[in-house]
Amino acid sequence: MRSSEARSRGVGRLWSLGLWSLGLCTLVALGVALVIGLQQGGGVGAQEPTKGRGLLPRFEGPRLEGGGRISTDVFRDRRGLLFVFSPRDPDASTTAAVVARLAGDAAAANVALLGVTRDLDPGRTRRFAERHELDLPLIVDTDGRIAAKLQVPRGTPAVFLIDGEGYILGGFIGFPPGVEDVEAAYESYLRELLRLQKAESLVAPALGVLPEAPAFRVTSTEGTPLELSNLRGKVVVLVFFLPTCPHCHEALRFLDGLHERLANPDLAIVPVSVQDRPGPIASMVADHDLELAMYVDPDRDAQRAYEHHLSVPDTLVIDRQGRVAARHRGAGARLEALITMEVRQALGVENPLLLSRDSYSGEEACRVCHGQQHASWSITNHAYAFETLAEHGEDRNPECLGCHVVGWEQAGGYSVETPYAHLEGVQCENCHGRGGPHQSPDFADVGLEAVCAECHTSKHSLHFVFAERLPLVSHAANLRFADLSIQERQALLERRDKRERTLFARADYVGSAACQSCHAAEHSIWAAGPHGAAFETLEAKNQSENRDCVVCHVTGFEQPGGYPEGGAAVSNVGCESCHGPGGDHVGAEQKRKGTILALADKCDSCVILQICGSCHTDEWDPNFEFELGQKLETIRHGMASTAAVAP
Repeated sequence: MRSSEARSRGVGRLWSLGLWSLGLCTLVALGVALVIGLQQGGGVGAQEPTKGRGLLPRFEGPRLEGGGRISTDVFRDRRGLLFVFSPRDPDASTTAAVVARLAGDAAAANVALLGVTRDLDPGRTRRFAERHELDLPLIVDTDGRIAAKLQVPRGTPAVFLIDGEGYILGGFIGFPPGVEDVEAAYESYLRELLRLQKAESLVAPALGVLPEAPAFRVTSTEGTPLELSNLRGKVVVLVFFLPTCPHCHEALRFLDGLHERLANPDLAIVPVSVQDRPGPIASMVADHDLELAMYVDPDRDAQRAYEHHLSVPDTLVIDRQGRVAARHRGAGARLEALITMEVRQALGVENPLLLSRDSYSGEEACRVCHGQQHASWSITNHAYAFETLAEHGEDRNPECLGCHVVGWEQAGGYSVETPYAHLEGVQCENCHGRGGPHQSPDFADVGLEAVCAECHTSKHSLHFVFAERLPLVSHAANLRFADLSIQERQALLERRDKRERTLFARADYVGSAACQSCHAAEHSIWAAGPHGAAFETLEAKNQSENRDCVVCHVTGFEQPGGYPEGGAAVSNVGCESCHGPGGDHVGAEQKRKGTILALADKCDSCVILQICGSCHTDEWDPNFEFELGQKLETIRHGMASTAAVAP
């Protein structure tokens, strides 16, 4: 499965940014600040989750191209992007440009795309779609019923994002007036909700790499210029804020107090207003009795340099070496605890732990003191385990969530009712206990192998050998990658995601004919299917000597007893390609049980996809990963009773 970075509730006709309960304001349609959930409590793990989301209403209509009808069923068990428009809408071209740039990455991440056009002229819509390179099916809604059902007014385009269960993740209706770089801002917003953001494109720590802080020049409300170069050697807290945003007020009160408490000459806190309006800034300072100097960014140079879009407060911690050590959006107790520890760590002063007393704290808290270990974790598939669920539309499936989040259904942990974003993925506390040795000193007595075995069961993990898999997640073993660039780390993750390792226990291959005597019905189904004639397709194309092709059209390529050693008996994709070599399974004297891989009791996505995906790659079979369930039905032949021989 791919590793690629939730959900939000509908608020009238506007949907909030997909960052749960961060205490965040977002500049949205009509140019107003939309307030989302507040964090409460103390320590980095405490917060109040959002509750409830709106379902996308079902609808269908005639297709613009190809005839027939199409409906919201295209979103079933998949995330979706819905674009509602008329080519004559004032903002239609701008919105279409955003959708077109997202479409390729979205489709590759199993996001279904659908458009609804309200225009009466089919030709105009076709020309519009062609001009903007919109590659998505379009429903014709000339009477406006679908748009009305979605509460999209005439003359205004809209984009909706939907999760795998049909709930609205977020989106927007129209563009706010006076927002610069609106295309970039909304594209960034949609990418985050769909988890399509490329790590290397953000000015934030990613995959264990701390990026260089871009130069900036801002001006104080008193007219004094300030550049990052003036602060060389200091720890800088740069925060973008909106003077009318209540969460920004909360964040600035905290930073004002932190500056006073630390009283460290090497700490510079630079609040930058995203609006150059002296009046509201002065009122904010007076109302909240703030001592910090306030700055403006009239040309938006600093905002562009730091890729700041829409969401405030947006806080960055820049270390003495001029690197972005942390970036957070929102306000509240959890982030206050994190930023306090991050600033103290960067200053090199005493840094008391501020872990949550009664809940899970999340990997960001561990990163503060254990940066090297955190960096090694960030290049493992554990770090992106939740994204895998999102791509497969299973991010609300309790059967899957337990092994893809922190503290599943424990007090202060992740659950469907409390979907804490900071607890997504397999993190430090999964392996080291809540709060690690600081709060769970006896957890280590369980032993890592036993902890791993709780999720890496035979149903969900193919041929799991602890000693073989441990180096992939070991902090010590991953230290050798410490000097890799972010691009090299991304490439490493992609290689690891392919699971290039031994799929089956070692044994000789014997050919599918040896399976027939005990599994005659299954053998006949296999023989009549495409796998049973896989080698013949190569011969028909004169590619039977092409090693790159042969490897996926035969059984056990270059393995003992496999092709070509085994000859015609293994010259197609046989039983052993999926169930493993049968040398220790067939024959009267073999123990049978545990010597062959039964698949009837295995998870399709977790186990079977690993086997099929070794040949059905993106290169040779695009989108196979997300069509696996449907395609398995065409070849499925096992019975539940075969599970009796499962390992």
